Amino acid sequence: MIVAIMAAWCVCANAATDTTGCSDENNAYITPELALCSTHVHNVGATTNFEAGETREIMKDVVALKTTVMTQQMYKQYEYLESMVKRLKTQLEKAVLTTKLQVAGAEDTESSSSGTGGGFKSSDRNIFIAGVSNCNNNITSEKVFECLQTNYNTISNSSNNGSNITSELRKQLANDYKVAAGECGKDCTSKKTCEEPKNLTKKDTFRGCLDSLQQLIRKGYQNAVQESRKNDREK
Repeated sequence: MIVAIMAAWCVCANAATDTTGCSDENNAYITPELALCSTHVHNVGATTNFEAGETREIMKDVVALKTTVMTQQMYKQYEYLESMVKRLKTQLEKAVLTTKLQVAGAEDTESSSSGTGGGFKSSDRNIFIAGVSNCNNNITSEKVFECLQTNYNTISNSSNNGSNITSELRKQLANDYKVAAGECGKDCTSKKTCEEPKNLTKKDTFRGCLDSLQQLIRKGYQNAVQESRKNDREK
């Protein structure tokens, strides 16, 4: 999206009056409604400048709106990439730590239990399968939801997206769902059914709660980011 917008912007800025510019209605390379042309009148489909008046004001509004939309879309893409990089960094750090522990002589619990229970033991009452973390240990909401996203991936992969359900997986999903619902806030929609392991024995219910957990994580992370920015502005 960013590349397409910038390409349209650049072509339009450098060739606004020839057959590859914004003024050509038959131009196959640029969509005038999406491109921001360097010659302002081309943004409203005109070829000559307007005198002062209502039409000129409309032109200004169109240019301002296009600029705003492009900036918003570019920022959304940046946010998504930033979030993805953070998740990858967390997963990499966890993999490095696991390797160091194994080198130091720690048992490879994931190999012995396949990540789904089967003899896996943890002293943490919020951890029931290998490869997850106690997300309540994080100090900020953003970190909590980043942690929950990593746990979600492990639960989904270990259960083969709900096709291979164990009692440990049900406990982990219910535990993390309860954490996500509590952290997400009032404007999040949660299902009480998903907070009890005994309700997650059926494949369809388990999958439905996995989907619901992902929605809570997405909404909660968005709320946390917005709240963090708001607090930064108020400082």
